[in-house]
Amino acid sequence: HLEGDIDADVCVVGGGLTGVNTALELAERGLSVVLLEGRRVGWGASGRNGGQLIRGIGHDVNGFARYVGEDGVRYLKQAGIDSVTLVAERIARHGIECDLRWGFCELANTPAQFAAFGAEQQELAALGYQPHTYRVPAERLREVVGSDRYAGGMVDMGSGHLHPLDLVQGEARAAQSLGVQIFEQSPVLRIDHGSTVTVHTAHGKVRAASLVLGCNAHLEGLEPRLSGKVLPAGSYVV
Repeated sequence: HLEGDIDADVCVVGGGLTGVNTALELAERGLSVVLLEGRRVGWGASGRNGGQLIRGIGHDVNGFARYVGEDGVRYLKQAGIDSVTLVAERIARHGIECDLRWGFCELANTPAQFAAFGAEQQELAALGYQPHTYRVPAERLREVVGSDRYAGGMVDMGSGHLHPLDLVQGEARAAQSLGVQIFEQSPVLRIDHGSTVTVHTAHGKVRAASLVLGCNAHLEGLEPRLSGKVLPAGSYVV
């Protein structure tokens, strides 16, 4: 844990995927970074999630056109592709052992959903998507998944699966190799804002020009302006 006082360009609070990758990106740009984690790197959802590395942002974004325009929708779609590329490149560059396996099958519950995969393939092609995608009709779906319950599927070889805790801990080691100082078991107790930010823990403090709060649901009362904007979201796997 943190002992004593440290100065840095940036103090990052939170040792999950957000905080670790922010620290890594900043270190790559030559900034000095201190990362504080209340428990262990990857302790929260970053290390406990299902490990799916799948393009997109979780749902169809076409409905956002009225808010962000067509260019904004196109940006969101591209970001959903670029995010997978970024993770894959980072794993390769730093030699992170996290059981990455390529291949994902999107399943259709109805014939209409299966037919819509054709439009999805066309859209991906228009975005310049390079990985191989192909549709699997219902009668051949057992080649992919052990079930006859679906109306077909679409295999995407540009999405996949990995071990999430190994990923985030590997990224943390990569960040440390670039000079990031990581202190686990160092919960932040108080933040003094000003021209320089001072972040206090039980046994030390960090003075920095900039502050990044990468705590997600574990922000608690540390920054009330952000805590009030955190929404609970349920996710279930059977």
